[in-house]
Amino acid sequence: MNDFSDIPPLPLADWDVLISGTGVKQSLLAVALCRAGKTVLQLDKNSHYGGSAAAFYSLSEADAWAARVNSGDEVGITNAVVVSNVGEGVGGGNGRGYTLSLAPHLIYWHSSVLEMLRRADLTDGFSWYAVGSWWVCLTDEEVAVPAVATGTGGVVGLAEIGVKAAKLASMTGKKRAGWNKGRKKKPAAKTALEGGEAAVGGMTAQGNGESPLRKVDNFREVPCTYEDVAWSKDLTDKDRGQLGEFLRFVVKYNDPTDQKFTQIFEENRQTSLQTFLSTTFPIPPFITTSISSLTLFPSAPSDITLEQALPRLAAHFTSLGKIPDVRSSAALTIAYGGSAELCQVLSRAAAIAGGINVLGRGVKSLCSNETGDGNRKLEAHLESGETVYADWVIGEASDLAKEVKTSGGKSVSRGIYVIETEISWLFEQKYKDENITPAAAVAVVPGDDERAPVYVIARSGVTGECPRGQCLFHAVTESSYEDMNAAIDKILQTCSPLSGVLYSLQYTVAAPSPEIGAEDGAVILDPLTQDIALQGSVLEECLKIYEEIMGTREGFMDVSEEVRRMKEDMEE
Repeated sequence: MNDFSDIPPLPLADWDVLISGTGVKQSLLAVALCRAGKTVLQLDKNSHYGGSAAAFYSLSEADAWAARVNSGDEVGITNAVVVSNVGEGVGGGNGRGYTLSLAPHLIYWHSSVLEMLRRADLTDGFSWYAVGSWWVCLTDEEVAVPAVATGTGGVVGLAEIGVKAAKLASMTGKKRAGWNKGRKKKPAAKTALEGGEAAVGGMTAQGNGESPLRKVDNFREVPCTYEDVAWSKDLTDKDRGQLGEFLRFVVKYNDPTDQKFTQIFEENRQTSLQTFLSTTFPIPPFITTSISSLTLFPSAPSDITLEQALPRLAAHFTSLGKIPDVRSSAALTIAYGGSAELCQVLSRAAAIAGGINVLGRGVKSLCSNETGDGNRKLEAHLESGETVYADWVIGEASDLAKEVKTSGGKSVSRGIYVIETEISWLFEQKYKDENITPAAAVAVVPGDDERAPVYVIARSGVTGECPRGQCLFHAVTESSYEDMNAAIDKILQTCSPLSGVLYSLQYTVAAPSPEIGAEDGAVILDPLTQDIALQGSVLEECLKIYEEIMGTREGFMDVSEEVRRMKEDMEE
């Protein structure tokens, strides 16, 4: 139980808005409402920022969190399992030097969240790193195709499109938009591809054009650009044509000027992506597996509808070629904890705009009272014994002492693994002319029609989350812990000598029930989903609440001239 005897009291004031929690949504709203001139008090019952997107800054902190999970103190999270092979001398015996994040989100370049951060002048507050290639585990037998025809029909047509795409990427990539401001360009590191056979993992170049698709044992790079499609030896000319047409469909399915593709979409909204790709744009099953991996759904392929998949595929393909200095990448990630770092930077931005953040104080109960002048005030009783009055109260149910409901849907298994070596093939540069080495990558071990795939998000020591020479794996699946561990083993088996797991933390997140609405006058937020990429739905929910409070969406996250001048003075 917290001891509040020595903590300073909160300011005696009525607030426009009380926000309980420092998660992604709460922190976005705190910045937006502060910048709009509202008086905002942001509390968190925890002693750390982030809520369900928190990070732990030592292995001992992660151990303590796992103990809280197993004692029932973390709502909606169960069955935490820790396995540690870390020596006593590592990190002073408590595993310092690690940052284990519960939400190491990827953020697509062409996403509403990143667009908002640019507009809000907040991108410079983060250390951004590029996410490299997607890899999918497929055996030679699964990929076996007839000999590729040498005719020019499909190959040349798609190759020409790929060249145009590359030229366009080089033009659009000149705008840095703050993601890597201040970086010095470095000569591209010599990759294993330049020497034919790689020094690590038996990597070989597939193809003979601008985009050599790579292979490490059974892990193959997902062909996700027109250049990849044009030069892949795993595809016949017929497959190239079908896949090329599908890629055009992905970027035009919601274009009202393209009646053909919009009609196809309307007729197949609820068709599974797997069925759609086997009928409308028939391609080999292994390519269907690769395309499914780009959706970042930790569900069985038969469970993913076309309506769910297309926005995610479009975000991926429209982001490719846009990131300066690393045109093969489609997404970025934030160093030092992913969305945990996002929450901290946003909370600081709210404080700069006039808000107050206080950790270690939670809401014990909430009620609505009528004031003498006929207006309504919300009365929040805190665990510290204090009472706070506000016109609006915002938070997830668990942060407002409300009952938390689960939907009964599929739970998600997650795991964080500290790997003793870096697994360098995951972070190889794809093109010789790229000046940035990726600090993250995605590896997918497929399931089957009924069993979910396992996504592994690899993060190198460059992100500041583990010592250099090691790396972190974040695994996500709707399958079991056993499937997660098997997927990790498949990646480690590509190493020579074999690498090992120094530490692992596994836990299960229950499927939440949508909570958004009002209870006792409070605005109840939906819990943050277990998506691998930060989705635009997060921002859309915040916009709806902002509009409810302010009466308009205009001005959301706008920077005042006073704050802008303050920032310019600090930079000078």
